[in-house]
Amino acid sequence: MKRTILILAALTLVCACGIRGDLERPDPLWDREGAIRRECQQQAERNQPQDARCAQYETGAQTNP
Repeated sequence: MKRTILILAALTLVCACGIRGDLERPDPLWDREGAIRRECQQQAERNQPQDARCAQYETGAQTNP
């Protein structure tokens, strides 16, 4: 019984290690522009601060000709 408790305590300590804070999601591989538009729209609806990549969709400017 003691061994089980010690193992569980050790696992708890080990799983607490790692990256602190929020993880950044990578851009999607398919339909990148559509996904960014949806994410920017969701951020605007929630009144969250906009990402830098949302600026091109707010102004309607495009980086590709």
